[in-house]
Amino acid sequence: MTLRVSPRLDAIPRYVPGMSTAEALARFGVEDAVKLSSNESPFGPLPGVEEAVAAVAAGLNRYPDGRAGALRARIADLHGVGDDQVIVGNGSGEILLLAGQALLDPGTTVVYPEPSFALYPHLAQASGAEAVPVPLDDAGRNDVAAMAAYVDERTRLVVICSPNNPTGGYVPAAAVERLLDEIPSDVGVLVDEAYHDFVSEVDRGRVMSMARERANLLVTRTFSKAFGLAGARVGYGVGSPGWVDAIDRVRPPFHVGAAGQAAALAALGALTELDSRVRTLTAERERVQGALRAAGVAFTPSQANFILVGPFAPAVDAAPVHEELLRRGVIVRDGGALGAPGTIRVTVGTAQDNDRFLDALAAVRGARELRDNPRAAV
Repeated sequence: MTLRVSPRLDAIPRYVPGMSTAEALARFGVEDAVKLSSNESPFGPLPGVEEAVAAVAAGLNRYPDGRAGALRARIADLHGVGDDQVIVGNGSGEILLLAGQALLDPGTTVVYPEPSFALYPHLAQASGAEAVPVPLDDAGRNDVAAMAAYVDERTRLVVICSPNNPTGGYVPAAAVERLLDEIPSDVGVLVDEAYHDFVSEVDRGRVMSMARERANLLVTRTFSKAFGLAGARVGYGVGSPGWVDAIDRVRPPFHVGAAGQAAALAALGALTELDSRVRTLTAERERVQGALRAAGVAFTPSQANFILVGPFAPAVDAAPVHEELLRRGVIVRDGGALGAPGTIRVTVGTAQDNDRFLDALAAVRGARELRDNPRAAV
């Protein structure tokens, strides 16, 4: 007998993670590999995190604080809001899914960018709503003006990803503000800022400031990227009490574990070290982009901790490039799996990791310029 399931499942895309280091080693028989495929931090936990996690280990037989009250209060203090304006989730991805549950119904629409984070189409299909994907602009950014044009009386949610994944394009705060001014004030707007910490634009943080006052705006961030807690699964959102209450009503109980809460709280106590690590990674991002530019390799300028490389010339398909890099022990993402065919997405790692990527790409492409300039100062 076949289990009777919702027909909506057929339309929900499966999220396919990047290849693990162990898988690459086994599949390609390389002695070692660098993992530059999942936009993780190359650094270990921030100071104090491991100790904080160890301290709660003895109490893991008990349920965690279901509201994550201490973590909410610390985040609220960080952003100058009340703790009723903060929601914590099992990664920011869970908050996205909960937002869809809270706002969407059959007959409504959700507007989002494409290509972008693979979870956005899931929001519509899981709720029976209609998905309205909007192409990016020529700079790899969310085309916010075009997105506003698709908002109508059926729209309940608009999702903006800035910097956008997989392109790294950043949406200026003024563009987000224009969108908020143009669309009805009862349409939810969720700005996914998972890569906010790596932004070097002068208006960084202004969208978060808007969330203090705009009742329909929710800004989400994560501890998985710059904070180096991808394995802890903690994210958060800042918005109006109405936004937070709506998500609180649909979230599972005890959805953020005690270890994750402790890790995030400890990480928020090491912001000086965090800033140092971010400066290192953004400098490496610019160095790698400079090396690609010098060699004439196409890429999309990024404000995140990754770079979308390509599109490659028609005669050089990205899939073989991706596989040849894997054979050389460099794990990146095939852009075709991310909605950007003809490209690869590479996470910015340590200087040594990045040099290995540049050297491997030079070997694959036969681009001597990259081999001659991988360590050139920008």
